[in-house]
Amino acid sequence: MKNIKNINNNVAQCIDSMGREVIVFGKGVGFYKEGEEIPLDKINRTFYNIKDTDYGIIREIPTVVINTAIYLIDYASDKLSLVFPSSSAIALADHLQFAIKRKDKNIYLPQPLIQDIVQLYPDEMNVALDSLEIIRKMTGTRLPRQEAGTIALHFINDSIKEEKEDVNTVVYIEEITEIIEKQFNVKIQRDSFNYSRFVSHIDYLIRRIMNSEQIESQNMKIYEEIKTKYVESVECAEKIKEYLNRKFNVLINDEELLYLSIHINRLIMRIDD
Repeated sequence: MKNIKNINNNVAQCIDSMGREVIVFGKGVGFYKEGEEIPLDKINRTFYNIKDTDYGIIREIPTVVINTAIYLIDYASDKLSLVFPSSSAIALADHLQFAIKRKDKNIYLPQPLIQDIVQLYPDEMNVALDSLEIIRKMTGTRLPRQEAGTIALHFINDSIKEEKEDVNTVVYIEEITEIIEKQFNVKIQRDSFNYSRFVSHIDYLIRRIMNSEQIESQNMKIYEEIKTKYVESVECAEKIKEYLNRKFNVLINDEELLYLSIHINRLIMRIDD
């Protein structure tokens, strides 16, 4: 690898044997002069296709934080059987550095989606919780548990970029939940069993919509009865229907509206259970 620019003591911008630009990490690689060849046995990690904006991030973040992020991406890749793009480690390092600074200043940000992430992506969340201990061991900083939610989102979002057929439903579910809370003037406990069942229904509903699939059955008579018996739940389902139409440009049919109304009613009726 030919060094073309030093970024810091342990990071350099190089040209490989095929003329491609690459960022290399390794102890002391930044001490080689521009134009010098860096021995391959000095290089621990390489990153291709780095954006211009990432160079500033790499320059500003301590090496220990970058190495921690690299380790976490490798750890998540192994545990979740996923392949992450090179930019994942840099984006995660940027987040970790910001989280460490917040911790040092006793600034704690709320994580309203954390219960949804636990429900929908338990594997990613477990890896994120493991990551907190890894971060403590490698950086000496003990981040609060709620930071696991954001770390899990890094794993989720980057894996989705690689798997185009998947969809991140967490944000949609939270916004739908807020529609229900506003309609009924209630606060829904995200860690309840009843909410977990509701989240599963909405998750599958959104995935069906994304795949141009909707439930079809012969239950329209029941739907007419539901409209009369559970007026407010049906009104709420209609609002969610409008929300989904705005987000996905798809009108859900009356069958889906029926089951959505039933799930809303069940959730609200058991909210104090």
